[in-house]
Amino acid sequence: MHQNLDDIAELAEDLGNRFLIKGKVNLERIARSENISFIKGNYGNHFLGQLVHYSEQFYIILNNDLLGKSESGRIRFTIAHELGHYFIDAHRSKLSKGISLSFKEELNESESKKTEIAANHFAANLLMPKLHFVKLAQKSDYGLSGIFTLKTKYDTSIESTVKHYININLNPCIMLKWKSDCTFHYAWCSSKFSELLQLKRFPIPIRFDANYIKEQIRIIDEYNYEYIESATPVSRWISIITPRSPQDILGLEQTIKIGDFGGITLLTFQQ
Repeated sequence: MHQNLDDIAELAEDLGNRFLIKGKVNLERIARSENISFIKGNYGNHFLGQLVHYSEQFYIILNNDLLGKSESGRIRFTIAHELGHYFIDAHRSKLSKGISLSFKEELNESESKKTEIAANHFAANLLMPKLHFVKLAQKSDYGLSGIFTLKTKYDTSIESTVKHYININLNPCIMLKWKSDCTFHYAWCSSKFSELLQLKRFPIPIRFDANYIKEQIRIIDEYNYEYIESATPVSRWISIITPRSPQDILGLEQTIKIGDFGGITLLTFQQ
């Protein structure tokens, strides 16, 4: 029987709370409690991490070629994702039967996508248990400043922290993720953002300007900023919002680079 995302979040949050030490979830202790071993090696560009079952034991394989220069938050998310494959019953059952979760010929595209979404959902809720996260978020600053506080506390990546913040639905906000070549990757918004703008069309149509992002990057690099921010009308980014219409509200726009993985533009609005 497949676990729904709410059940997966509850499972992960309970586990995270049990292994929360000084505000940070101890992933290695979780792995040891389940007799899961780690293997680190060089595997090219094939995968970040992988959970495998061999001779009645589970192993998490970590790829130094892709993770060797990554910040600890990305490494921790990779480990938490693989732990998700272990703790989600359907995933663990397949691996125990010798069915790979990594090779697409063994799973159809739709099933593979659902499998990865479930493991990502588990990872976020494991690393950032909801009730603990909400309490800290409510005490933290607005926008990226507060998200950096959360990122530091939980030792998570900026992207996963922003997405979890959005999923918790504390404020109307939308994240625009762009690739290293400044092309659009995906958008992720809170329910409060959709409600505030009365948006009923999904996915939300994005007005993405690569040249604008390139200029933002130039400024960040030239002045060595961590991120830059400005007050911006929502119509700059949402194509179905008419400029200067009642829906065209001003929000806080913040843009940050995330190394080789492109960057994020976060728009946050007052309720």
